[in-house]
Amino acid sequence: MKVVSYIPIKLNNERTPGKNIKKFSDGTPLCSFMFNTISEVEGIDEKYCFCSDEAIVPYLPENIKFLQRPSSLNTPATQCQDIIRSFLDYVPDADIIVLTHVTCPFTSKETIEKCIEAVKSGKYDSAFSAVPVKDFLWCNGKALNFDPEKSVRTQELPDIYKESVGCYVFTKDVFLKRNGKVGYNPYVCEVGPFEDVDIDYPEDFDKANAIYMGILKNK
Repeated sequence: MKVVSYIPIKLNNERTPGKNIKKFSDGTPLCSFMFNTISEVEGIDEKYCFCSDEAIVPYLPENIKFLQRPSSLNTPATQCQDIIRSFLDYVPDADIIVLTHVTCPFTSKETIEKCIEAVKSGKYDSAFSAVPVKDFLWCNGKALNFDPEKSVRTQELPDIYKESVGCYVFTKDVFLKRNGKVGYNPYVCEVGPFEDVDIDYPEDFDKANAIYMGILKNK
């Protein structure tokens, strides 16, 4: 089976302008974290950066190819499914797709490889990174995962996971059937809060920068 990875990226971000190439305090651009991670991941036949702007090319490692996507996909109304569908038009022979995002700079090589191996094994039709949520959850005034009349410890709560958008692996067949990244029998790859960091807003970037610079300082 042909395994193809792609990193969708745009340079005209609305919520945090220029964030994908914005530099951390040591001069490292945000996009370089995921580019460097993917470049080292084993088990991928072809690796792409899917971007409409050639200005991203100087940031790419040698083994990640630039694939120019239509600029029409850069609007706030564009859905993830639209981008996947467009990518598959360019790489129609892909059997397994590995989707990662530069906004999750701390997603690890090991997590991505675990997700790939899970889907390649045939036991799962998709995989994604996720963080466990062990909290008392409410929605519309009602408890979701516990009985308010019974006292329980947080470690006794049922396992609930929040998708971490750092990594998704799925078969082409799953996407065509479900129009989505998660299939009927997904492998949930548990990660910690460090890998769950996702940058949407300026304060998210500041938080990620502080974490990264703290790691460098303690090395």
